[in-house]
Amino acid sequence: MSLLDDVSIVVTPNGYKAGELYAVVPAASLGNNVIVNGDFATDSDWNKGTGWTISGGSANCDGSQTGATNLTPNVDNVTNNTVYKTTYTISNYVSGSIRIKLGNTGQGQYHSANGTYTEEIKALVTTFPRSQFNADVDFKGSIDNVLVEEVISADMDVTRATAATRVDEAGLVNYAEIIGGEEITNGNFATDSDWTKGTGTTISGGLANLDGSAGAFVSALYQDIPLISGKTYRITFNISNFVSGSLRIRFDQSFTAIGNMTQDGFYEFTKVAASNDDRINFVTNAINTICSIDNVSVKEQSRDNVPRIDYTGGGCPHILAEPQRTNLITYSEDFSQWFKIGSPTLTSDYGVSPDGTQNSTRLQMSTTNKIFATVSASGNISFTVYLKGTGQIRLRDNTSTGLQDVTLTNEWVRYELNFNATISNFQIEQQSGTSDLEIFGTQLEEGSYATSYIPTSGSTVTRNQDQFTRDGISSLINSTEGVLFVEFKTLTETGVFRQFNLSKDNSNRIYITKRGDSGNLEFRMENPSGNLNFSFSENTTNDFVKVAFRYGLNNFAVFIDGVNKNVTATGNVFASGTLNTLEFDSPLGQPFFGKVKQLQVFKTALTDSELATLTTI
Repeated sequence: MSLLDDVSIVVTPNGYKAGELYAVVPAASLGNNVIVNGDFATDSDWNKGTGWTISGGSANCDGSQTGATNLTPNVDNVTNNTVYKTTYTISNYVSGSIRIKLGNTGQGQYHSANGTYTEEIKALVTTFPRSQFNADVDFKGSIDNVLVEEVISADMDVTRATAATRVDEAGLVNYAEIIGGEEITNGNFATDSDWTKGTGTTISGGLANLDGSAGAFVSALYQDIPLISGKTYRITFNISNFVSGSLRIRFDQSFTAIGNMTQDGFYEFTKVAASNDDRINFVTNAINTICSIDNVSVKEQSRDNVPRIDYTGGGCPHILAEPQRTNLITYSEDFSQWFKIGSPTLTSDYGVSPDGTQNSTRLQMSTTNKIFATVSASGNISFTVYLKGTGQIRLRDNTSTGLQDVTLTNEWVRYELNFNATISNFQIEQQSGTSDLEIFGTQLEEGSYATSYIPTSGSTVTRNQDQFTRDGISSLINSTEGVLFVEFKTLTETGVFRQFNLSKDNSNRIYITKRGDSGNLEFRMENPSGNLNFSFSENTTNDFVKVAFRYGLNNFAVFIDGVNKNVTATGNVFASGTLNTLEFDSPLGQPFFGKVKQLQVFKTALTDSELATLTTI
């Protein structure tokens, strides 16, 4: 018999999308449809706002409303923080838009065309535990075939609201991101089709060619594409055979433009789509613009809330969760913007940097040379930088409180310096002799330890805290007995608690804590019938640790790296269905920051032998 026969939740570094980390177990399934009479077979079970009628097997809005109008089931049917799959069909569409909403603020997308629409939406309920259709003042059309089905899974909701980097499986530093499908047709110009050509533009030989006869500020080439307002898109293309002039791109039919291409090369831009962005349009920015365009691509790009599967150190990956941090160095890669003393020589785009592109800077220095960046920081400070080369250089702040001599190697190394001071600049200097090095990715942050790289290009940049949680899963957690198992490693930080929780609220929870005051691992149950607490001194900052906490009526156990800690305690647990949330956090706001290789929840109280097997390293 396998331990997996009893496991109800398995979370590992596997598949993900923006805002969600997929669980291995259970496979997502759908509960019952909470909508009654979703096929509108009868004129019943719905509260109809102005303009709504039910007939002919559909709900119909005739457009007579003078404001927004709603169609609502006449019974409560959704639960707060529960994810539902919603499906409905719009037909007989004339005008306006409509969306489905779950609870007070669990809002789907507005739709304004015939079709069947499917979305996963989390119900957010404060005072209104119902689904509802919201039609705007202009909506005229029908809806049918309404389904609202609970999504039963342990996929973790991921919240950060900012982009963040990680180390990928190739050892490269890059953004965790999701790239959507291609929006452009015939972006390689294999045929003379799909594009609208302006004066002097031809398509041949796998290129779009501008001959210079179009004049300035006119459309040379465009294609209509269905961009979604508020989404971010990545635009890439090549310019070749450049002779003269200048080229820009627009995404709407106004004069808002980005880029200024004046030479051959590969170009990449990002753009948040506005409501009137409906095409990619190459526009001449000068007379006599002569060049060729190729390999045009437009894809949706998601970087906010993307969970980070990190490979730092090589080997198996881990889930990375970090606190909010700000890179106070405003130019982390462009060292031409740093101040210089003496005569250091800088060469931009010299070599391949840790992000895999040719954007490192060569820095050649002799005695008394230095470069420095102005910053304003105080308290615990961490400075990091990627370096490779020959010679020895010094990293230091303007007070010399933080100071480290570095002997360079021919491999990229991320050096870290931690200190406590109030500073106004940070320096890289040559004390004696000479050095010839490559430099990339400087970061200075207020905190007692360094976190993942935050790129900057002209201003400070903040990466928000990672949050992992899954609500509304009481069916996947046995409140009367079970096991919480985690393999993890914490980040170094004192004075704070880091927790994994199975909970309903602060008075009903099972959790594992790494204490910041003592450094101990703590295993606790908080229950109105009485609390239990087991504490052990274990190092979780240098190595991964496997821990398991068994709970049940008078049946508790703690295992750490295969060792039974022989706890003795009696106590009650919870009523069936009490525990409904899994989170890398606590109801008191004590989020886990560190690395997680796996987390499992069992609905049975495993035996000592099974726990030893589960936690053995």
